[in-house]
Amino acid sequence: MKSNNTNTNLILFHHHSPLTSKSSSAVAAANHHRLLFIFFLSFFTLLFSFSLFSSSSIHSTTTSNSLSSSPSSLPPPVLAALLHYTSSSPPNTSMSFLELSTISSIIHSHGPTCNLLIFGLTHESLLWRSINFQGRTVFVDESPYSVSKFEQSNPGVEAYEVVYSTKVSQAWKLLGYYKTRPECRPVQNLLFSDCKLGINDLPNFVYEIDWDVILIDGPRGYASDSPGRMAPIFTSAVLAKSKDFGTKTKTDVFVHEFGRKIERVYSDEFLCEENLVEVVGDLGHFVVAAAEERESFGNGFCRNSTRLSESFTAVSGGDEDKVGVDDE
Repeated sequence: MKSNNTNTNLILFHHHSPLTSKSSSAVAAANHHRLLFIFFLSFFTLLFSFSLFSSSSIHSTTTSNSLSSSPSSLPPPVLAALLHYTSSSPPNTSMSFLELSTISSIIHSHGPTCNLLIFGLTHESLLWRSINFQGRTVFVDESPYSVSKFEQSNPGVEAYEVVYSTKVSQAWKLLGYYKTRPECRPVQNLLFSDCKLGINDLPNFVYEIDWDVILIDGPRGYASDSPGRMAPIFTSAVLAKSKDFGTKTKTDVFVHEFGRKIERVYSDEFLCEENLVEVVGDLGHFVVAAAEERESFGNGFCRNSTRLSESFTAVSGGDEDKVGVDDE
């Protein structure tokens, strides 16, 4: 008897609906989070491997009394950063993968004793501290609450509050002011300075250390009544210029949100366009050399004076001629 059964092939078509703008944003955020996680994971894996290798070498030469320790454990700053970033969802970082990589590579280039000064407490603060865990990292921020909370959450961290007397609305007036005041010269001890652009109320050691890397990622600078980053940029330039003219004569200075007008104009005026070595995303990277004794540009900071400040106009009207800048 002949069978009439036949095989049936079933083909299913799956319809993919186009992504909505909301889902596209979610995918973009997830991809950004994934890139940051890969960066942090790769960095901490490298640190762990280095720590493990170093501890294994030490372990082979130490006595049995040292065996009770845990040589391959991560340093506390690294562990704290790893926990912090792996538990952050979504990430609040304002820097891209390339910006983070650029800063971290420069910090590493200065070796294990790097002196790192950072203006602004941000989502990346623990990362910078962990990258430079063998060196010295000092944070400066405008918020007493943020400083206190950061210190309580991270024992041993060095963070200090600073009170800014400047406002974004005064930026144009301050540029004209500094050019006529001898107290705003490039080489000086800011601890005793009366220049309105200089920060002079930090702990004494800040003015005594030869800083290898300075990162300017604060204070706020997006509104006319915000402190702006004029003072940190000027102060960073003076700290770099005032170094002892010895073996470590250059300072790497990073200015985040370099695309904003005030950050760009003040960076060109004080850190100098001739010292700009690269721009990565929204990050300006300057290498500023200590001033030689014979070097003199008057009150100017640069060999090639910029023309940007001459066309710079006030951000907003109002009190730019009244607050913090006297016409003495």
